[in-house]
Amino acid sequence: MIDWLQQFFHKVTSVFRREQLDHDLEAELAAHLELATEENLQRGLSAAEARRQALLRFGGKQQAIEQHRDARGLPGLEILFQDLRYAVRALFKNPGFTIAVVVTLALGIAVNATMFSLVSAFLLRRPVVHEPDRVVVITSINPARGFLPDTNPVSVPNYFAWREANDVFSDTSAADEGRTVSLTVQGKPEALPAAAVSSNYFNVLGVAALLGRTFSEGEDQPGRDHVVILSQELWERRFGSNPSLIGSTIRLNRENYVAIGVMPATFRLLGFTPQLWTPLTLTLADRATTARKDHNLHVFARLKPGVTLEQARLEISNLARRSEQDFPETEKGWGAAVRTLPDFLVYDFGIRNGLAVMMTAVGFVLLMACANVAGLLLARATGRQKELGIRIALGAGRLRIIRQLLTEGLLNALIGGGVALVLAWWGINFVATKMTFNEAISAVPLTLDRNVLLFVLGVSLISAVLCSLAPALRASRTDINTILKDESRVASAGRSHSRLRTVLVTGEIALAMFLLIGTGLLIRGLYVIEHQNLGFQADHLLTAGLTLDSARYKDPTQQTSFVRDITPRLQHIPGASSVAVASDLPATGPNTVTVQIKGEPDLPGNQALNTRDVVVSPGYFSTAEIPVLRGRTLTDTDNAIAPPVVLVNEQFVHRHLHDQEPLGKQLRLGVSGPAPKWCEIVGVVANVKNYSEAPDVDPTVFEAFFQRPLPSFSIMVRARTDPNSLSSDLRSAIQQADSDLPLDRVMSMTSVIDLQKGGDVLFVRMLGIFALLALIFAAIGIYGLIAYSVGQRTHEIGIRVALGAGSSQVLRMVLLEGLKMTAIGAALGLALALLLPKVFGAMFTGLGFSEPRIYFIVPLAIIAVSMLATYIPARRAASVDPTIALRNS
Repeated sequence: MIDWLQQFFHKVTSVFRREQLDHDLEAELAAHLELATEENLQRGLSAAEARRQALLRFGGKQQAIEQHRDARGLPGLEILFQDLRYAVRALFKNPGFTIAVVVTLALGIAVNATMFSLVSAFLLRRPVVHEPDRVVVITSINPARGFLPDTNPVSVPNYFAWREANDVFSDTSAADEGRTVSLTVQGKPEALPAAAVSSNYFNVLGVAALLGRTFSEGEDQPGRDHVVILSQELWERRFGSNPSLIGSTIRLNRENYVAIGVMPATFRLLGFTPQLWTPLTLTLADRATTARKDHNLHVFARLKPGVTLEQARLEISNLARRSEQDFPETEKGWGAAVRTLPDFLVYDFGIRNGLAVMMTAVGFVLLMACANVAGLLLARATGRQKELGIRIALGAGRLRIIRQLLTEGLLNALIGGGVALVLAWWGINFVATKMTFNEAISAVPLTLDRNVLLFVLGVSLISAVLCSLAPALRASRTDINTILKDESRVASAGRSHSRLRTVLVTGEIALAMFLLIGTGLLIRGLYVIEHQNLGFQADHLLTAGLTLDSARYKDPTQQTSFVRDITPRLQHIPGASSVAVASDLPATGPNTVTVQIKGEPDLPGNQALNTRDVVVSPGYFSTAEIPVLRGRTLTDTDNAIAPPVVLVNEQFVHRHLHDQEPLGKQLRLGVSGPAPKWCEIVGVVANVKNYSEAPDVDPTVFEAFFQRPLPSFSIMVRARTDPNSLSSDLRSAIQQADSDLPLDRVMSMTSVIDLQKGGDVLFVRMLGIFALLALIFAAIGIYGLIAYSVGQRTHEIGIRVALGAGSSQVLRMVLLEGLKMTAIGAALGLALALLLPKVFGAMFTGLGFSEPRIYFIVPLAIIAVSMLATYIPARRAASVDPTIALRNS
């Protein structure tokens, strides 16, 4: 093996030392020839005869040199270098052609590389944990279905039961990822996203701290839980990267915590953006049966050696069925799912379908770019018929011609790929600046990483084959007798090439039609969503998030008192007309809970009634301007000592009460906390969309905040003028009530909605750019083909004009040629696009894609652009001077 490697290395290096080795060989051959001549002279031959005999004995010198070259080197590699040198000369010989090919390929590859950077960042980037495929995430399957029903968190009792009863995991941990804490540094409080994790969380994931340490066993127990680990970003931003912070005390939620570690910036789980981690402290109350309805833990586990994912799924499914049998009241219909950590993060993030659409669109753009380049190469091959004929006549085989032309295409594609990398670097930075519409998206860095570089290399090689193979095969079939005998017959070969170009351009038109209709359907669907009536008035509404810490506001009475205290303060802000608090802002996706209606039969768990649940204060409906249609609204007297009351929306009355009289009916919600009570329906309000970017409206129940207070809620202030002008007064009012409470996400409601729609806007704009680029490529392809056809038919057109054809007839003839090609391509693309509404409907639930007008507008636009591209060469054809055309031919 070593000898073979040495020989191979010697052969490779000999290719680059050819001149030196040839010089040494010639010197050695000359020495052997002189020695043989000297021997002949000693035998009595004359000098001339001695040299002749030596040459005859030695054989042909050039033949010996070639045999030695083949033996010492790699002939295939030498031929490749020869082809590359020839290709480089050809590029410089035709700079205009080279620029056109390189720019076309660069644009097609660049948009693909830019979009693939998103795929690399969100789908291919592995979480920086030890053996990520051996770490699994256990989630609950909600019988109510809805969006991603198998990604629900797990209840605390199930976490403990499954951790202790399973035989497939070496260790199991839990994390509550949805917490918010108040960090106070130098008297300035800041609300931060945080995660409470079990003490073995980092050990299960197999990650170490950048500085300090992670949690130790027992630090998730009461009394030992006041330790905290910071993210590197928070450590650098708020503490100036001070290493002495480790072991010192910081202020969290009015309490002292010891900073024990800093996690590296590379530790990032897709979709989770905690700035710090605290121990997850679970009490006996958290393990009680009543806590089974509270699903708030993400469970991470590491598989035992030799245990497969399927075995873990079977084990957890059995444990979930056992929980369902033992606790049917809360577990009926619920199941459990197990996924590897990388798979869960991508699945839960829900970006896969959007990226699939984007990559399909840019893939079509690349195909169209390759079709245009293939057309250029076909046209160029027609002009090189005589050159290729001479090479074949001199002994070049068909395979040799194909290899030469493929090498030229490869060089063009690699140069285009290099230019594409520069364009992609700019494109990636541009997209990164636009992807800031939420913390989870902006936390993922977009870079020109190794995956993107390999992708560009692979796409460049594929593009070289797509662009060059058909022209190379056509050119290799050159009939040397026809070409060399009569150069005028090159035109017939050109027409053969033109037919292939026609097929390519027709395919471009079909792809452009398909892509434009698809883009139009998506844009229309998103436009309808963006301009839908949400059911409330978002303008002139200021919002902010607030989380009450347990150190001062642990008791529900204290939470109620705080809200009662700040409400009049906020109402006295100059420019404020009304104020309310709510567990969720309108159209931001409130939680779903089960609901029982008194007098109705109990349903199985997988058929239980579900409803959205929003806890609101008095004044909520007037502040959000949600109409109360029947009954009354909530008042200050709807407090803890009053009978529980709720309001419901129209959809609740329609779906769950079957349009019966709702007022006076009683229902019970499966909410967290103490055992829920029966609540009386006292009012009906208008429907509000679940999300601002979705058309769905679910049944919704509105509870009274003073009857079920919450520590975390949103503040809403209705302003008479610009709501952003009240931001500073809102902060001041909260600071006056409690200087240690930081407000979070202070912004107008329209800004909240714009952030929710930010991804849609970027998605539509990029799709529009790709569709426009596809249309431009199609127009260029049509123009190039018709212009080439006119050039090839100049002699024919000259004869037609000489025989009496008018300019209008010639113009019409060329335009009809372009129209025929466009009509065929448009029909093919239209037929394929008829399937798009069903495809998009399956990928993007809730969006409507039925828009017949697009199927008329897009074909008309394609035909108009095609006719415009055809008209320019058609005018040139109509102005052909028959005298000049016939004389030049």
